[in-house]
Amino acid sequence: MRYVLPGMGATNAMFKGPWRGLGIIQFLDWPEDSRAESIKSLAREIIQQVGIKPGDTVMGTSLGGIVACEISNQLPLDQLILIGNATKKDEINPLLRTLSPLIDLTPLSFVQQSTGSIPSNLTQMFSMGDPQFIRRMSKAVFSWDGHQSNTRPFRIHGTKDSVIPLPNTVDLKIDGGHLIAMTHPEECTEAIRNLI
Repeated sequence: MRYVLPGMGATNAMFKGPWRGLGIIQFLDWPEDSRAESIKSLAREIIQQVGIKPGDTVMGTSLGGIVACEISNQLPLDQLILIGNATKKDEINPLLRTLSPLIDLTPLSFVQQSTGSIPSNLTQMFSMGDPQFIRRMSKAVFSWDGHQSNTRPFRIHGTKDSVIPLPNTVDLKIDGGHLIAMTHPEECTEAIRNLI
């Protein structure tokens, strides 16, 4: 089976159009009422709830890709496909690492209400996300041990990504930012179609 995980604060609705033409793929949402405090525990939760098994393919963007990496640490996957994400915390923008301890002081509910009024799919999703989950995962990515499995990831990354600046080891560079899964779905899905 093939699974795709969304970005932080997003739902599977971020994968529209060409994404839905990739064949038999399960587009996942984050677990409701998740109490995971770490990337490891979130990956375990998803494996158990969804039923991901050895030999499956897992894809993800942003936080979804980080969790996909951790799933590959816990299970031998057939394929690991990453769209605009880090394989280790050191790849994340150093400014975000520096600011991460302040996430508990950020009024996320206010930010969510504010972004909810902007007519954009992503901001609408973010405005409805669980603020405690967002807060916990914003901290968890900076204590994650990184991708350690033998499953080599296929990495698709935006050349203008300011959240996770272009890493040295990328298989496909796309002229876009952090949200290439949404802004460049044709290019992402064409590469994935050739892989699967």
